[in-house]
Amino acid sequence: MKTLKIAAALGVSFCLLTGCNSASIDAKKKQVSTSSSRSASVVHLTDKDVFGNESTLNVSEEDIQNALEGERFSVPLHSSIVLVQSGSQAPDVAMQQEMSKYYNISTFAGISDKKKTPVCNKDSPDVENMNYMQALRYIAAKGKQKAILVYWGRLEAGKYDPVIKEVLWSEYKNEKTAGTGIVLRYLLRFALVDVATGEWVTYSPTNYEYSEPLPSTGTGDITEQQIMQLRKKTYERAVADFVNRYK
Repeated sequence: MKTLKIAAALGVSFCLLTGCNSASIDAKKKQVSTSSSRSASVVHLTDKDVFGNESTLNVSEEDIQNALEGERFSVPLHSSIVLVQSGSQAPDVAMQQEMSKYYNISTFAGISDKKKTPVCNKDSPDVENMNYMQALRYIAAKGKQKAILVYWGRLEAGKYDPVIKEVLWSEYKNEKTAGTGIVLRYLLRFALVDVATGEWVTYSPTNYEYSEPLPSTGTGDITEQQIMQLRKKTYERAVADFVNRYK
């Protein structure tokens, strides 16, 4: 009976992460396109998906003090970790390559399919409340992974406003850009989760941006090459910062 429950739980885990579709988890991840054109229907992971109910609980002064007294989070070099990009079936190849320089990584889909019933086996009521992160922690534990790193990315385009003497930023959604003087930045947010304990930390590393207007393409449009270069530079800096923080 215990074996059946474990099997059911593992089935639920995969259903939560893949929507019960048949697909390879790691084998072909690096073949996924890094195109900046994101579907409007893409659903990103929410704080509740990653942090559970902790993101909505009332926090007391005692909770804060207990957090301060907790052990420092560490991820030694060459540790086995799970890498997840929110809203994507697989992390960008550039991010995978950068993280692979320091850690042994596995990748999982960063999509929590809330529209479908996550329990494939309807005779498994004991595990129907397992959320996205619980499922991922269970799979990571079976694979002897130490930590899970989830990241969110937001590409923004900005243009200098001479009146207020500041760059005005807005999310870039692959739209046409009129005129010149456009600059780009790619904002990241990390959430690091300990597989064994469920403890987590979250932060946003300093971002990289083009300090000068993008080279003219003749049309004024932002090119795929410019976006890929920006992301690569951002990942390099963010991963170096991550390693320095948690090694």
